[in-house]
Amino acid sequence: MGYVGVAPGTTTITLEDGTTIALSDWIDDKLYGTVQLNNTQNNQVIVFSNGRSQPIPGGTRIQTRVDTNVPRNGESGLPKDWEVLVYGWGFKFVRAMRPQTNQPQPVLADGTGALSDPVNQRTFFDIDRVLFFEYRYNDKQYSQGVIQDYPQGGGMNLVTTNAAREQTNNGIPSPRDRVALVLPVHERENLSYQGVLQPEAALPIVQPASDGGADLTFLDVKLYKWGLIKRTVI
Repeated sequence: MGYVGVAPGTTTITLEDGTTIALSDWIDDKLYGTVQLNNTQNNQVIVFSNGRSQPIPGGTRIQTRVDTNVPRNGESGLPKDWEVLVYGWGFKFVRAMRPQTNQPQPVLADGTGALSDPVNQRTFFDIDRVLFFEYRYNDKQYSQGVIQDYPQGGGMNLVTTNAAREQTNNGIPSPRDRVALVLPVHERENLSYQGVLQPEAALPIVQPASDGGADLTFLDVKLYKWGLIKRTVI
């Protein structure tokens, strides 16, 4: 027989706190949020501190669906009726970039002087060695390290004989190459969560541009939370 409110024959999991989860209501998926890092920055920036249609953390441009798939900020917790069993995290270096000509902050699209390039090895190395990460849920610390400790588990993989082309990925494309928890973090609505990125020294982001123009001094970095997700249909 099934549990109360669960149809007979439905596969269920009982968590440590006694909560019963019906797998038919969940999907193995990810939540993601993006931050902008700036050259010489030494203040912390928090992933998920703003939701979709709000300014990107660390910058001024408005976040779209490519930046985050969470509609509200993490300080307010997950939206109503959402739950996530987080079993891993992964980081992706989205792009190195520069703003439009005579503008102080980057935009999403290139053109009018704005340019985006893949992150090269030197930029990856310079950022990874000074940037500390800590994940917190409901004011408790769950994981910490540097970006290299959290391979993205997916993304592009490039093999080329062109010596002028350089692209660095945070791990090879693989759904299992990421930090994984023995017991997941059970996140629920209205309980805060934060992905805190803290520079331990000023960030050196000065990547030569592929067009020979001004250096790329900004970086977009995306944090993935992998797990089982239950949410309202939006």
